[in-house]
Amino acid sequence: MASPPPPETPRRSSAKKGRDRGWWIGGFLFGFTVGLALSLTYGWVLDPRPLPITPADLRPADKEIYLRLIAASFYHERDLDRAQARLAKLAGPNLNQLLVNLTERYIAEERDIRDIIALVTLANALGQTTRPMIVFLTTPTPTPTSTPTLAPTPTPRPTQTPTPLTPIPTRTPTPRPTRTPTQTPVPTRTPTRTPAPTPTPTPTRTSTPGPNSPFGVAQSVVLCDETNGGLLRIYVRDRLGVGVPGVEIAISWAGGDDRLFTGFKPDIDPGYADFQMEPDERYQVKLVSVTAAGTAPEVSLSGSGLCPDLPDGVAPSWQIVFQQGVNR
Repeated sequence: MASPPPPETPRRSSAKKGRDRGWWIGGFLFGFTVGLALSLTYGWVLDPRPLPITPADLRPADKEIYLRLIAASFYHERDLDRAQARLAKLAGPNLNQLLVNLTERYIAEERDIRDIIALVTLANALGQTTRPMIVFLTTPTPTPTSTPTLAPTPTPRPTQTPTPLTPIPTRTPTPRPTRTPTQTPVPTRTPTRTPAPTPTPTPTRTSTPGPNSPFGVAQSVVLCDETNGGLLRIYVRDRLGVGVPGVEIAISWAGGDDRLFTGFKPDIDPGYADFQMEPDERYQVKLVSVTAAGTAPEVSLSGSGLCPDLPDGVAPSWQIVFQQGVNR
C-alpha cells in the first residue's frame, strides 16, 4: 500500500497565489486598455460630438432664416436694442446691406407678405429704407371727423288779423209819397290772410364709410384693348380711393386656384395686382385678408359679343375694382 503524498509546503502555495494575482491584474489592464481604445474611437471617429457654433458660423440659407426670425420678433416687440444685439451675433461685415438685399429679394420674388412687412419694418427702423420698401410703409389715412349741420330754425307763422266789419247803415225813409224805404246793401266781409312761408328743407349729411367698413365691388368691366390680352387687372382701394397694398386675393377656377397680393407694382398703383387668364375658363375673385361684402365677381374670356372689334386671336382684358364702403 502506497504512502500518501507529502503535504505542500507553504512556499509553493504562496508562489501559486502570486501567479493568480498577476493574471487578474493583467486581464484587468488588458480589458481597460481595449475598452478605452474602443470608446475613444467611437467618440472621436464614429460619432463625434458636434462643436458649439454661433450664428456667424451658419450657412447663408440658415442666416436668412435667422434674419427673418429677428425681423418677426422686432415686428411684435418693437425693441430695437434687442434686435441690434441679435444682429451683432452674425459678426459679419455689412449686416445692414445683407438685410436690405434679403428684403428686396423677398419683394421681387413675391414671398409671404408677413415676412416682407416684418423685414421692411426692421430695415426702416435701422434707417435702411429703399424705394421698393416704401409701398409697404404706407400709413392709413385718418378718418375725417364729420361736423353735423344744424337744422335751420323754422320761421314762426304770422298770426291772422281779421279786418274789422263795416257798420251797417241805418235805414232812412225817402220823402216820397210811397212808404217803400230804400235799403243800402250790406258789404261782405273779406278777411285778408298772409300766406304761410315755405319751410326750408333740412340739408342731408352724407357720411363717409368708417375704417372698418367691408370692401365691395365698385367696378367690373371688360376692356377691349389690344395690349395685355387676357389680363385680369385688380385694384383694391380704401374708403377715400387710395390704393391699399398687401391685400391677399384668391382666384379660383375649375382647374385650380392661385393667390396674389397687391403692392408689388407700385409704379401702376399701390393697390394693384394682375393675373393672366386662359380661354374657356371662368374665374372667381375674392379678397382674403380683408373683410368683403357682396357677391364675389366672376369673369371669363369666353362669350359672344364681349369685344367684337378686336382682331382674331386677341383676347380682351378685365378690370375689377374693390373699394371700402361699397356694398354691392
